[in-house]
Amino acid sequence: MTPRPSLARRAAAALALAAAGAHAQVPVAIEQPPKPDVAMKMVYGGNTWRHERAAAFFGGRAPTLRAEVREVFRQRYVESDVDKLMLVYQLTPGPRDQFRCPACVPALGAAVLAADAQGRWKLQAKGLLLVPGSPGSGDEDLQMLQIDEQRWVLRSRRHDVDRGRESRSERLILERDGELRLGAELGFDDKPGPAACGAGAAPQTSGVSVLSPGRGPRVEIVLRFNEGECPSPRPVVQRTRLELRDGTFHLEPDAPEPDDYTPASPPAPKR
Repeated sequence: MTPRPSLARRAAAALALAAAGAHAQVPVAIEQPPKPDVAMKMVYGGNTWRHERAAAFFGGRAPTLRAEVREVFRQRYVESDVDKLMLVYQLTPGPRDQFRCPACVPALGAAVLAADAQGRWKLQAKGLLLVPGSPGSGDEDLQMLQIDEQRWVLRSRRHDVDRGRESRSERLILERDGELRLGAELGFDDKPGPAACGAGAAPQTSGVSVLSPGRGPRVEIVLRFNEGECPSPRPVVQRTRLELRDGTFHLEPDAPEPDDYTPASPPAPKR
């Protein structure tokens, strides 16, 4: 007859199995995000980038133009249980400090790093030149927006003023298939604000709101601007709802008309 293991041995075996299970559940330690110079090398190969797209953006100069790259934004977030890091860069034709005139507009590029199974940061997606940056090469207005439980987008808000006439735009940049791309852009150009018309003009603004869950991740872009000439232009509010489908923002379909609904049952006959 095979001897049964003692209670002490069985208890020790149970403790060993429990310890092994607990060890298996210990999360992987994520490395510290790379410093700006290291991350820039991962994305652009260094602190300058020579490419015909950069040359074309800055006026079609010779392809030998080297754009200077400067990190202007970074933020960590978790998407689909993966730790990620959004990086945004300004590109200027030469030193940024020498590219600060009112008409000077840098380019914006971005990249996403993701932590792998060993906790090391790897380049996952990039868009080396996406959109125009802040007029005058000033500080960028950037923000990460969580549009549902498993999805984030980068919001870039642009504002320009010329003799009191304002231009604003809201841009949403998203990751898809190893690339960062412009998913949506709405705005207005050259509209008269209070600086042009005085108290007769309403303030002009733009904003993005994340909407409650529905057919998919949804946002609403609201533009408030003035139409007409001074001294009292007409205030306009424009609301646009977008939903994310197949990695792209689309206009949200209009609500069905009453005739599109299933007709209600006829009332029961009176007794």
